[in-house]
Amino acid sequence: MKKLLVPTDFSVHADAALDFASQLARKHDAEIFLTHVVLTPVNWTKLSKEQEKLYPDTLEVIRNAKKELSLRMERLNEIGVRANERIHFSDGKERLVSYLASEKIDMVVMGSHGKYGFKAHVLGSNTYTVLRKAGIPVIVVKPSEKAFSFEKVVIATDFNEASGKAFQKIGDTIRFMGGTPDLLFVNTPANFMEDAQIKQLGKEFLKKFGMYPHEIHIYSAYNTERGILQFAQEENVDAVALITHGKTDLQQLFSPSVTENLVTYLDKPVISLNVTAFDS
Repeated sequence: MKKLLVPTDFSVHADAALDFASQLARKHDAEIFLTHVVLTPVNWTKLSKEQEKLYPDTLEVIRNAKKELSLRMERLNEIGVRANERIHFSDGKERLVSYLASEKIDMVVMGSHGKYGFKAHVLGSNTYTVLRKAGIPVIVVKPSEKAFSFEKVVIATDFNEASGKAFQKIGDTIRFMGGTPDLLFVNTPANFMEDAQIKQLGKEFLKKFGMYPHEIHIYSAYNTERGILQFAQEENVDAVALITHGKTDLQQLFSPSVTENLVTYLDKPVISLNVTAFDS
């Protein structure tokens, strides 16, 4: 993983994500792609310089964005991190996923605005919605007084074979960050199974998709989110990872809303990867 995309709105929350990405970049000689999204009234890339003058407010936003990006690029240069900056113009027709593909971005690191609800306060919730379709790991972090650690990370899974390839990818991501992932199966009343059944599922799943040893934890809870939250707090894990599915009507696969709820309520980094990008 050599290319890390960091979306920024220039807040302290985005800067926390940039700090974390910088740690990874320095450790692994990776490159940071610092990106700011500017909402434009039209397709900005199609305008001539003369036509741009018809939108003075947007020009002012772009000028300020360039200044803020330059300040952060200076700091990255000072600490010896390879980086480049980019302003992404969005008129409602997202083109960010194609940019990720063209630049061969490996991972996204973005910030969260705190415990006030995902939709309103996660950094660039619309951007996050786009990014999670890209088939690369997305890591959401919150500002922390402690140094980020990924030694103890748990992957929430249902052992469904459809998530096998994504499981391998997210495992590689965790190891890239210095962690050793364990597995968590949340046993809920709606899809209750006996422990022996769950352990057998896990054994078969790891036999097919596991490349390293993994400890399997079983936790009973009323629903998936509640189980993950309680387990993460009780075991004091450093981060939580999960594989989501774009279709929320499949009970056996985690929906994207689970990730959003975890980001809102969990005071830990959350790593997500959408399994649909691995569908053949």
